[in-house]
Parts: sequence; structure tokens; C-alpha cells
Amino acid sequence: MGFAHRLEHAIAPLWAEFPGRVGFAAWDLDEREALLRGARREVRAASTIKVLVMITALRAVRDGDLDLGSEIPLPAQRAGGAGVLRELSGVDRMTLGDLITLMIVISDNAATNAVIDTVGLPAIAGCAADLGCTATKVERRLMDVRAPGRNTTCALDQALILDRLATGRALPAGLTAHALDVLSRQQIRDRLPAKLPGEARCWNKTGEISGSRHDVALIGDERPRAVVAVLVDELTGAEPVRDRIAALGLAVFRALG
Repeated sequence: MGFAHRLEHAIAPLWAEFPGRVGFAAWDLDEREALLRGARREVRAASTIKVLVMITALRAVRDGDLDLGSEIPLPAQRAGGAGVLRELSGVDRMTLGDLITLMIVISDNAATNAVIDTVGLPAIAGCAADLGCTATKVERRLMDVRAPGRNTTCALDQALILDRLATGRALPAGLTAHALDVLSRQQIRDRLPAKLPGEARCWNKTGEISGSRHDVALIGDERPRAVVAVLVDELTGAEPVRDRIAALGLAVFRALG
């Protein structure tokens, strides 16, 4: 009995408890048999797109077009929502490495927009296609609601992005290690990592907008061993969903055996 079978049995009683519509994808990185539920349903991406933006930027570093120490100018008008850069008007530039850290660790929207501006939307689209995504589109900057286009994704795409990262198919070894280190320092830990035991590790990125709560992660011990993406929209109540997502994270870890 493999990971997918164990996980399917474990999550069956959890499913009816979700206060919204769930897209779910998970698999063991070694066994590679996927458990999918609503995994191809396209939803608003929220901050889950930041992992893709990070990989795109690190590919530019790989190709020699940028360096983690490259200084990136920050616009005077900065996105609201999550983050601290909008409060730091005296900071007018920051290294690419620090912007990536802020983008992932505290989900800073202004940092994300600076990285998007630096790498460009076409590069992000090309990276998404190369990683196997079919529903993921990054067509505008974060919080820029007046701009045309949408930022969308699905649970399967999010799992594929993290799978390609963890297995070394997205980036070379040194930059893979850098990306995983940044993800491991994620400060928003109230969903997939929340119920994990002390011996577990989680490399995750949350997303949150009105009516939606997402979390996508690699879960394992000394190394990533499973990938899981949980995208919940059409919420009827936001608070219980965090606990439900956390229960799925624990189920994924236990299914590893």
C-alpha cells in the first residue's frame, strides 16, 4: 500500500469539513503516484504565484542576466496588502536576493512587484510553461486591480512547480538549495505546517485573498519527500479552513510512512 492509497484513506473524513471549494494535489516525490481532487480547477492564485516568480528570477541569475546582489530600484508608489516595503519610504532600492526573501518569507507584495518588473511577465509565462503548468497565468502586478489580465493557477500546477524545484529540474543545484532555504523560512505557518510534529520539515508558500485561502508545500524530514497543494476558494467562513488545511498537512506527513 503506497503513499497515495494511505493518504486517500486518511483524508476521506476531512473532506466534508471544508467550508469552501477545494483543489488538492499531492504525491510522494519518489513513488510519484498522484492523489488529485479538483486539482485542475482554475482559481485566483493570490500569493502562491510568488514561488513561480522566484524561480523565474533565479533562472535569470543562472543565465547570468542578474545576480542575487543586483540592486533593484523600488517604485515610489508601492502595493498594499502583505509586507513592509510600503512602510519604508526611505528605502529606494534593494538587492534581488533580499527582495526574493521578502517576497517569500513575509509575502511582501511590493517586493514581488519589483521582481516582476525586473524579470518581466513574458519570462514568468515562459517559466510556467517550461515547468508544465497549464492553468497558471501571471498577467499583472500584485494588487494592481485596474490593470488588464488575471493571475490564476490550479492545485496541480502549484504541485508541479514545487516538484520541479525539489527534484532539481527547475534550477541548478546551488540555486535549488537557495530557493528551498528561502521557502523554509516562511513565517506564515498557520496552514499546512501548523500540525506537523517536531521531526517534520515544511517548505511552503501561502496565498490569501477575499474568499480564498491557499497553501502549497514540500513536506519531509531532512529533505523534501512529498509535495502538496491545497487551494480553497468560495469560502463560507475563513477561520475553520486554516485548521482543515493543517489537518491535510499532517495527513500528508503521516502517509509518508
